[in-house]
Amino acid sequence: MGTLYKGCSRAEHCQGETGSTGSAVDYRYRRNKRKRQLPDHFLSPQNEVELGELLLSLNYLPSAGRLNVDVIRAKQLLQTDVSQGSDPFVKIQLVHGLKLVKTKKTSFLRGTIDPFYNESFSFKVPQEELENASLVFTVFGHNMKSSNDFIGRIVIGQYSSGPSESNHWRRMLNTHRTAVEQWHSLRSRAECDRVSPASLEVT
Repeated sequence: MGTLYKGCSRAEHCQGETGSTGSAVDYRYRRNKRKRQLPDHFLSPQNEVELGELLLSLNYLPSAGRLNVDVIRAKQLLQTDVSQGSDPFVKIQLVHGLKLVKTKKTSFLRGTIDPFYNESFSFKVPQEELENASLVFTVFGHNMKSSNDFIGRIVIGQYSSGPSESNHWRRMLNTHRTAVEQWHSLRSRAECDRVSPASLEVT
């Protein structure tokens, strides 16, 4: 039986370390505390490092079978060169099913983490193939001396990389011929690879 401490009104809360009730209560408290902490840590790993945001516009023209993309701007991009800032550009890749079909890219803008692009791209996608299409957007920092520096990525379409991306795709499908704009928070390569098979098909 556990030792009762002086002045306690409820024995089960006042038992010493040798008391079975006190140990069980303490164990349940620590276990429940861990459960409450887990979701914030595991469900939002991308929030550990802010990679920046990307503003995109999408629209689809059924009669022409064209999927049109406007890369409008980005903001607060992760700075890849501390001394000179980033020279960011966006690579846009069309994936059909699990096959890379086409790659296009914006120009790169020197020394900024808040670039304005306002560049338009068009992809040939027949209407019967639209449901199997994914667009992979990857932001890189241009590097002339070595490989470009990865900043962040999102996937929109069949294999979207998150709820926000899925919502943008659905809105576009429901409003043919009308451009639909939306901001997106960039994700890490590892996160996109984990949730989107289309991300695994591009570089």
